[in-house]
Amino acid sequence: MSQSPVNVGLVGVANHGATILNAIRRSGTLHLASLFDTSTEAARSAAAESGASIAAGFDEMLADSNIRAVALVTPNQLHAVQIRQAMEAGKDVFVEKPLTTTVREAHEVLSVAQQTGRVLMVGHNTRRRRVFRRAKELLQAHAIGKLVAIEGNLSRPAGLQAGLPPWKADPSACPLLPMTQLGIHLVDTVAYLVSPIQRVSCFAAHIAMQGPVYDSTASILQLESGIPFALTSYYVSPDAYFLNVYGTEGILHCFPTSLRLETVENGQPKESSEEDFRNEGAESYILQMKEFGECILQGKQPETGGNEGLRALAVIEAMTRSMNEGIHVAVSDILGVTN
Repeated sequence: MSQSPVNVGLVGVANHGATILNAIRRSGTLHLASLFDTSTEAARSAAAESGASIAAGFDEMLADSNIRAVALVTPNQLHAVQIRQAMEAGKDVFVEKPLTTTVREAHEVLSVAQQTGRVLMVGHNTRRRRVFRRAKELLQAHAIGKLVAIEGNLSRPAGLQAGLPPWKADPSACPLLPMTQLGIHLVDTVAYLVSPIQRVSCFAAHIAMQGPVYDSTASILQLESGIPFALTSYYVSPDAYFLNVYGTEGILHCFPTSLRLETVENGQPKESSEEDFRNEGAESYILQMKEFGECILQGKQPETGGNEGLRALAVIEAMTRSMNEGIHVAVSDILGVTN
């Protein structure tokens, strides 16, 4: 007998919140029952389009016994307190990345999740994109031989455009703005594709944004598997999005909507093929929200749960320390554990 979808309340419906709203509605495992946004106009528009009720505030949503879970698409600095409040109110939680603003806060909310037994899922959707699911298959099949290195860039000009929320130019909420908001996607994806990141060295600069925020960042990372990973992320450049994985027998070129596999033999080009994922649309978000509902209904742990969110956040915090102190930083030092 099939189970009824989980009633969920969504906090934050404007901008990216609209993406999550639509993903909830298409998930099949969740029912959007309530929503809240600090913008009354955004909330009314979303309610009229979705049929969900409007909560007067987050507290009212948490007090609603009809709501079993909440999805938080809110500023980074609100995540820790909202996650804690929701879980203590008996709600399962989906939260957009980053999990929290600091590793200390992340440890605290993971402790609350363990104590309350609530599901905690972090919105690292990128690893669910078709290009990276396919890349994982090819890597497991050793399609490019022994791995040598990885390089990636995820950038966009949001820092030069009107309408950037003030918190995104606040170092306390986004200490390394582009890495916190963009680069972290590839941090998590590479951990999924190959192995977690072990050591970090980072450089950052303030180039073009107003205010004292680092808007251009570059980092050299070493994975637990030993291979280096060069990651760059800018908030003041044209759009860029790629991840290249280099092997002894070829290269995987990963783009948002395509994958190109180039193989070599004795150092000479052998074969090249390309796969097209342009019809993917918002699938990675829909799969993410579908999984959130499944975890609640079936008592499962999410693929990108609290521990995965913690690990990705720790890499960003390690980058910040590396940049501030001019040193290499072990991610285990940030996590407060030893390997």
